[in-house]
Amino acid sequence: MENILAIETSSDACSLSLSFNDDDFHFHEILPKQHTERLLIEIKALLEQANAQLQDLNAIAVGCGPGSFTGIRLACSIGQGLAFSNDLKTIRVSSLEVLARNINTRLGADRIVSIVDARMQQLYVGEFLYSKERLVTSDTFVIPIEEFKLPTYKENTFFVGDGCNLIENQLKKISKNIFLNLPLASDLLSIAKDKYINEELLEPAELLPIYLFGEDQWKKAK
Repeated sequence: MENILAIETSSDACSLSLSFNDDDFHFHEILPKQHTERLLIEIKALLEQANAQLQDLNAIAVGCGPGSFTGIRLACSIGQGLAFSNDLKTIRVSSLEVLARNINTRLGADRIVSIVDARMQQLYVGEFLYSKERLVTSDTFVIPIEEFKLPTYKENTFFVGDGCNLIENQLKKISKNIFLNLPLASDLLSIAKDKYINEELLEPAELLPIYLFGEDQWKKAK
């Protein structure tokens, strides 16, 4: 049994999921610039809804980005603190993979490209290939918008993420499968369960943000 709290705040959404005693509980709300004030409050509420205590959990999973600098730093620091104080392991997941998991699970797509606005006219891109529901290969990178090239993608590619809006006219030339989703903690939880079973666990201090480029650039992009 995997009792896991999943925290995903890499976008404007404050998204939480909790698996406890074979039941799943969720909170998801668009809260721009309110994560700091609301995150711990909503975690407490979700635990109360499940009649659970933090020390009852096996691990805390965090969508570590890339995405909002403030959001991923907050999620990682909260995840570290709660895990350390309750002697829990942590699970580190790319928020780009969280986006892709949703499309793979919900629509059965096997070729998925996650695209997130990186600010400063740049995009975070994650390329994911699945065999049924199993991730086979992945690659993530940051690229200037003007350097994003379509010819590398096949017509059956699905595109997901708020960054798709920045290049939507290009994407429509090869695909009708374009989704402007934000990452959901329920999809993060699904990935985290797999990682827990495979013992892909970290100590709290190892739960670090995924930047894809240097912190100095992040600060300029805020």
